[in-house]
Amino acid sequence: MSNAHIDDFDTDLIADLKDELAEKRQNCTDHLLQLESKPDDMGTLRVLFRDVHSVKGDVGIMGINQYVPLLQSIEDVLDTLRNNSRHYTPALGDVLLLSLDLTFRELSNFIEGGQAFDAKPYDKLAHMVSKLAKLNGHEAEQQNLAIVQMLAPETAPIKEADDQQTKSYFDEDEINEEVAFFLQMSLLLDRRSPYGAGRTERMFELGLTMNELAGNPINGHQLQAALYLHDLAMGFMPKGMVGKASALSRHDWQWVKNHVSLIHQLISPFEVWDEAAQIILHHHERLDGSGYPDSLSGDDICEGAKLLAIVDSFEAITQPRSYQDNQQRPMIRAIMEINQYSGTLYCPRWVEHFN
Repeated sequence: MSNAHIDDFDTDLIADLKDELAEKRQNCTDHLLQLESKPDDMGTLRVLFRDVHSVKGDVGIMGINQYVPLLQSIEDVLDTLRNNSRHYTPALGDVLLLSLDLTFRELSNFIEGGQAFDAKPYDKLAHMVSKLAKLNGHEAEQQNLAIVQMLAPETAPIKEADDQQTKSYFDEDEINEEVAFFLQMSLLLDRRSPYGAGRTERMFELGLTMNELAGNPINGHQLQAALYLHDLAMGFMPKGMVGKASALSRHDWQWVKNHVSLIHQLISPFEVWDEAAQIILHHHERLDGSGYPDSLSGDDICEGAKLLAIVDSFEAITQPRSYQDNQQRPMIRAIMEINQYSGTLYCPRWVEHFN
């Protein structure tokens, strides 16, 4: 099959295709996020299949054939879900999300007349997804991981952090001694978790960058203290709860909900850290009032807590899950989930700075 070029098409036709792809891209993203919480929802699965099939048909009719093989492979995988020959898993969802995202990005690049299409990696991915459609069990899971790691290198197995590199990441000469002490406590907490490597650095960089983009409305030292201490109580979590794969019991969940209050009680007597204490206490509150511990909503939640809610959620989403040992979720999925709940769980202004 020959591949079309953007100059081959009428401008009105391209404009229509652009609008159609934008709608289908959002639809596919929404469907995949819905399947994450309801993996057995056959109605959502059927609509997702139709949307992918529609995109494949649109580009095929227009002769934009270079994108058809991967779309066909994605359709084949979805068909195995429709006929119950495999079950939807988060790992498979990541494969579908990343593959579709690449396809829509490449199509957008084509429409905008961007750089020439590189068929080699795209064809390799189409082959890998096509092979996945024929696999089951452990082989399918291994293929899922191979595809995700190819498309999202940040999901490669986590390595132990280099202590010397960690120390050099922070310039302790620029922060006061107490914040430096809080930093060391956070790094100790990182070492207790098998998946904690780099956690403090990631949250520090994201949190302070968001604050800087917003014009630094939150005091830098207070924000740093909150970033370092907000999960400190988790270091005292009972061993049986650490890395627990099954659902938390009511007792476990109550322990988790109390962890913010424990740290708040620890530092609130020190008036100099009052703002940090409030950020920590309320960073699990949500804009719509569905959070804890006080079910606050809207403007009753301080700005620092709204920021930390996003940073903490982003870190949690991208952390390794029980379904794939020592494996992170793709960053794009976390970004999409944060944006999906902008205005309900998360403050839209801070989501904008996060983006």
